[in-house]
Amino acid sequence: MSNPLQLVTRYAIDHRDPRNITLHCWGVPLVVVGLLLPLRDLSQSGWALAFAASGLLLQSLGHWYEGRRSRMGMAGWLAAPLFVGLQGLHGLGLAQPSWRAVEASAGPRRMRDLAASAR
Repeated sequence: MSNPLQLVTRYAIDHRDPRNITLHCWGVPLVVVGLLLPLRDLSQSGWALAFAASGLLLQSLGHWYEGRRSRMGMAGWLAAPLFVGLQGLHGLGLAQPSWRAVEASAGPRRMRDLAASAR
């Protein structure tokens, strides 16, 4: 099995558009909250559904910007929070060697030209 950094790198390769990354940084935590909320209080299942659905919608929009669906399957469900967590740590100035390793292996970030893809 891959180590966590390899898993995050595989995930990062499919997430290079900055718009997609931003939407995942909002969407993934919403899904996680939506999945965990009923464990704390079952009466919150309506909110849990709203959080999870909103998060999945944001991630779907992100993949539209990317121009493809995630190819990771179930591994992506584990990698997504790790990826977002690493983004957050990087934003706080932490985990810089891990951040640089993932970014170097994943390749450059690029915004897909939506006008060109509409032709």
